[in-house]
Amino acid sequence: MYIYGAYVQVTNQVFRFAKKAGASYINKPKMRHYVHCYALHCLDEEASNALRRGFKERGENVGAWRQACYKPLVAIAARQGWDIDAIFNAHPRLSVWYVPTKLRQLCHAERNHATASSSVSGGADHMPF
Repeated sequence: MYIYGAYVQVTNQVFRFAKKAGASYINKPKMRHYVHCYALHCLDEEASNALRRGFKERGENVGAWRQACYKPLVAIAARQGWDIDAIFNAHPRLSVWYVPTKLRQLCHAERNHATASSSVSGGADHMPF
């Protein structure tokens, strides 16, 4: 069971990160939509900053950046045996968050695709989003 004060503190961390990333009109109840972006920032800050900078330089909106945050996380999961739950649970700043459903689905789909393409031969980079 989560302590309410700790939940608010963690929500504030994600909120500050999303605001810094350019989400100027975001409200706190929508934070669950940015948890995966915060996770990328926690797990690979350099990749997160490069991704955000690239979208900002091209003038793309925050929604496009938010969708792009999934692919690096799926790659991280692939390198660590596809266990996205274990990745979240092992990180002190992520362990209080649920793994977003879409991230879990993308990892599952990509794992199935990787298994199928390895049994056939080769295969193109496949990210179903």
